[in-house]
Amino acid sequence: MRILVTGGRGFLGRRLMPLLAGHDVMSLVRSAEGSAPNVREVVGNLTCDGQWQEDVAAFCPDWCLHLAWDGLPDYSLRRCRVNVDASLGLFETLVKAKVSRVVVAGSCWEYGRAAGAVREDALPVDIGVFAAAKQAIRTMLDGVAREAGFGYRWARIFFAFGPGQRGSSLVPHLRAAARAGRMPELRTPEAVMDFVHVDDVARGLLMLAECDAPSGVFNIGSGQPTTVGEVASRVARYCGHASPVPGIRAGSGFWADTSRMTAATGWRPLIGLSEGVDATLREMDAMR
Repeated sequence: MRILVTGGRGFLGRRLMPLLAGHDVMSLVRSAEGSAPNVREVVGNLTCDGQWQEDVAAFCPDWCLHLAWDGLPDYSLRRCRVNVDASLGLFETLVKAKVSRVVVAGSCWEYGRAAGAVREDALPVDIGVFAAAKQAIRTMLDGVAREAGFGYRWARIFFAFGPGQRGSSLVPHLRAAARAGRMPELRTPEAVMDFVHVDDVARGLLMLAECDAPSGVFNIGSGQPTTVGEVASRVARYCGHASPVPGIRAGSGFWADTSRMTAATGWRPLIGLSEGVDATLREMDAMR
């Protein structure tokens, strides 16, 4: 297959790209530095018209995996508006290129202040600007896909973790605190989240692209409720320290119902929390 990827150098993209070996891959990048082998890289900016649009049209991708989101961790209205416009511009280009399938990285924050296991048809509660921007993109994609006649899969990704995360993310933050011999700053250690390893997410994205399910939303998460405190305890144990939050009780939060994803693709998470955290920390230690 001819596959166009945006965000191939990002947290998710770096783990996805190796899975695309054997396909004809074009990656839209912001600069030519560090070009990946066996990947046709095109320099362009989704927020601006340019030669990249002609290159994509000439490439005629069968599928597009749209993972790019510029400016993180800036979730401001201004930055979200830039990303909404960029995604809509990409969809316009994909229509002209006659793409047949699009997979987009959504977010579990689209559910807002949900509680318990959430299905894809759950009504959002008190969503913020970032989640509203994601929902706006999905709504437009649904209309564009119907009119143009291509399929799409919207992946609502839960709390992905793994190598390559920003230093302010939970696991890198916990590791830095443990290595420095100080207590980590945890505002809500009792909060319940769904932590899923980035390699499971990457595999799920590819399986969504490969499946023939109807267009729609698909949860990608572990399906397991886990407190922030449990993750902190695991990191501390790996680093040879006592838990910073012993005896933590679970508070409020939500996690993924992945039954639709499993039924459509056969995907299930393969990497458990303890295994995933330890593997992440080992890889981070090896990169020092």
